[in-house]
Amino acid sequence: MTLICPKCHSEQIITKNIAKMAGSTLGTVAGAVSVAAGVIRGAKLGASAGTLAGPVGAVLGSITGAILGGLVGGATGGVIGARLGEVVDTNILKNFECLDCGYQFHQSASDPASSVPMIP
Repeated sequence: MTLICPKCHSEQIITKNIAKMAGSTLGTVAGAVSVAAGVIRGAKLGASAGTLAGPVGAVLGSITGAILGGLVGGATGGVIGARLGEVVDTNILKNFECLDCGYQFHQSASDPASSVPMIP
């Protein structure tokens, strides 16, 4: 289905997704920062598992555990932030922009007055 501009009826519409991008970025940073305790636990677990290979194994295990903890936390935060941003884009912001006339608008299923005509 193609969106059409409610003002000029053009089909040249872009989706801006500003909140989704911002939410993803902020969520990634927040997720990576908030897993500090998990990183420390992952480093300890990696170090204890790495002790089987000696001191070098303990160091490499702790570094690997810390990196994996940060990556998992950042990825999880990024996904959650993107989902929240998508809700904001859909329900609050004017997420669509007409490339022909520059009109910005949003589509709300609950508000028939602001619904955007669709071409099947």
